[in-house]
Amino acid sequence: MSGLCIAIALKKAGLHDFVILEKSPGLGGTWWDNTYPGAQVDVPAPLYSFSFAPNPQWTRRFATAPEIQAYMRRVAQQHGITPHIRCGTQLTEAHFDETSGHWQLATAAGQRLRARFFVCSTGPLSQARFPDIPGLDDFKGQLLHSARWDHGVDLSGQRVAVIGTGSTASQLVPPIAAQAAQLHVFQRTANWVLPRLDRRYNALDRLLAHLPPYAKAVRGFWYRVLEWGRKGFDEGTAARRGMLKTAAMHLQRQVPDAALRKKLTPPYPLGCKRLIYSNEYLPALARPHCELVTEAISRITPHGIVTADGRERAIDALVCATGFDTVQLLSTITVTGRGGRTLREAWAQGPEAYFGITVAGFPNLFLMLGPNTATGHTSTLLYIEPEAAYAVACMQRVLAGGERWLDLKPEVFRAHNDALQARLNGSVWTSCRSWYRTEAGKVVALWPGFTGEYQRAIAQPDFASYRFG
Repeated sequence: MSGLCIAIALKKAGLHDFVILEKSPGLGGTWWDNTYPGAQVDVPAPLYSFSFAPNPQWTRRFATAPEIQAYMRRVAQQHGITPHIRCGTQLTEAHFDETSGHWQLATAAGQRLRARFFVCSTGPLSQARFPDIPGLDDFKGQLLHSARWDHGVDLSGQRVAVIGTGSTASQLVPPIAAQAAQLHVFQRTANWVLPRLDRRYNALDRLLAHLPPYAKAVRGFWYRVLEWGRKGFDEGTAARRGMLKTAAMHLQRQVPDAALRKKLTPPYPLGCKRLIYSNEYLPALARPHCELVTEAISRITPHGIVTADGRERAIDALVCATGFDTVQLLSTITVTGRGGRTLREAWAQGPEAYFGITVAGFPNLFLMLGPNTATGHTSTLLYIEPEAAYAVACMQRVLAGGERWLDLKPEVFRAHNDALQARLNGSVWTSCRSWYRTEAGKVVALWPGFTGEYQRAIAQPDFASYRFG
């Protein structure tokens, strides 16, 4: 979504000389990768479309992956982006040439490109992560990953294991449970589960969605609802009390068995990990042929999984719902900035950026959904659009001023990230282990405030924070 947004922003600014390198065979980004059974967005669809391209064709409040892909293709075609996309092209190297002020780029196929500006719009959900468990490579059955789903595999009547119980697992477990003869779900930590207020849209909904004032009102309503939900991450708020009560009632109502309910009760504060919104996940775990396993996994054998108590569960298929590597961002690309310093070296203590967009020492590099711009409560598109506008404004300033490059001042970079981490320290997100944090405990994924604060902060670049060359 972020690559599509920045491309449209470039077009609107009159900058038509650009190319989009897409490693997948088709358009979609994370929605190209995530096609597992039950895949859908976990925020209301009216907020999961660009403000400049509302979608009156959503068929339900929480859109499915195929619908989102179709929306992206339609928007790309409408805005003339498709001819700029080179699918099946994986970038491997990017080196900033200080003499020319250009980025020198290389692909896996050996192609060489040169560009004044380099935008990385891979986002945090692009590199699939398999669990680090002994014996995984020796498994002889069907091995599936949620982000690399093989639709040719039929799980009907199979003995299936799912590793992971996060947002992805909450969506794929119910359809698998409906097919499998036996399902074992391996849980390391229980998650907070809230009801998903989903419903199908009818003909009247779609008719009204074509009316701009109505569509704007619905979008504004859900924006305010989700921003209210952000208050639920702060202690002592009415929102938090309401969310805690709702989660407790949801668990009580959907899981009658007290022992299973205990296993599904989170041991950490609400909001520390990404919330799950589901009406089907908990009932699926309560089905007679489903088992929630809380014993730690010791190893994987060619035909099963052995837990710490020594028991082996025989399985035919293993599903890894273990998400993405959100800490080692851009690890598949060697990005080299000024003075020969790589992004990997700059991010040795965890990824950092200035409002998630620019990094000191890497001129004319812009990140979309970079470090500390993820959100645990609302749509990422609300962050992507202002980021794209910010990046384009910086490009225009360089071109208009006859400069070769702009680079964030190191002292600005350091002050920003120190202040950011000071806000995050002591927050709910430091209370447990999650994909929001590095192994050392640094929160590198989330923006600590509300959406409006972020949008206002980057509404206009402060060029005094940059140096030009």
